[in-house]
Amino acid sequence: MKPVVAPKTQTSTKRSKTYIKYEKLLADIERQKQFKINLEEALHKAFSKVNTELSPLIKQSHLLKRDYIIRLDELALEIGIGKINREWIEPYMADELEELLDIFGHEDTLLSKLYEKYANVSIDDVAEDEDVIAMANSLSEILGFEVDPKEILEKGQTAYFEQYRDQIFESLNNRQRDFSDAEEEHSTQKKQKAGSAKKTDETAQLAKDARKIYMGLVKKFHPDLEINADIRDEKNEIIKLVTKAYQENDFFGLLKLHITYMEDNEIGAEANADDMLKRYNKLLQKQLRELTNAIGEIHFSSEAIIADFIDKNGKFSPQKYAARRKALEKQIAAMQADLAGSKKRPKGWFKDQVSMIKDIVQQSMMEGMFHNMFSGFR
Repeated sequence: MKPVVAPKTQTSTKRSKTYIKYEKLLADIERQKQFKINLEEALHKAFSKVNTELSPLIKQSHLLKRDYIIRLDELALEIGIGKINREWIEPYMADELEELLDIFGHEDTLLSKLYEKYANVSIDDVAEDEDVIAMANSLSEILGFEVDPKEILEKGQTAYFEQYRDQIFESLNNRQRDFSDAEEEHSTQKKQKAGSAKKTDETAQLAKDARKIYMGLVKKFHPDLEINADIRDEKNEIIKLVTKAYQENDFFGLLKLHITYMEDNEIGAEANADDMLKRYNKLLQKQLRELTNAIGEIHFSSEAIIADFIDKNGKFSPQKYAARRKALEKQIAAMQADLAGSKKRPKGWFKDQVSMIKDIVQQSMMEGMFHNMFSGFR
């Protein structure tokens, strides 16, 4: 049945720039709200699947990499590497062992001894490195107690960060929020100094607007004086919506009802709809900023997970997850086959590895050289 009380069509509504902005803000807010919901649900699912399904695979790949480095060292001792090959193998082994020690820590005494051998430094030397000290100082500030650089090295960065992960993320997120709040406060103060902000109690004005809209809608759609039963029922439903929005201080809902059902001249000359929209747009802009900042904080704290497992709509991507899992399984299979090859044909295998290591180190040296060259032109 066609409604008797017809809402205004777009052609019967004067769509000012303010009204168009209002519609866009509402659409942006709804889109960001949904994106935030999607993102929170997707991250919960992603973290769960990473912890239960991918973590064992990642741990297995780390253990295989450890076995690979140990096997390289065994064959280097057994076969010998020579002076020329030593120039390539030693820096490669030092870099790889440093990465492994970030995961396993110097508590893994075998890796620690190998690192001392190839990097020619001890854990005490590394603990005095400026970067390690700077990291420990930053963590001390974040966690609220003194962090010993040597403790990080002994446990490994991965294990240490995992131990205090929640505290670190909470502190970083709080800093991000404080920074955003400070920026907003600075912006507000700047506007006030420029004299652009009016000293008007917007909340009180919005309450007046809501009252005017409410009274106008009640006056127009009050069902008691309506003779036609069908029209009376429709008006009764509209009044329910109006009363609910007014009682719940839903200014946006009231304004939407006003725009949908009221003609511009029905609410009184002093209650200009465009002026109301401007005031509501300010609130909508603030709401949109808050949503955007909240999404930014989620991205800041979960960047790697979002990049690997979340699609452009903020939803968990089974395709991305499957690709990541497949890549890990493929990597593990290749590492297992590689280690098996080192047992079957140790000399040939070692020769192949030395050749590969030479290419890797040369490529790294070239990249470093180009980086230094171009950084000088900045």
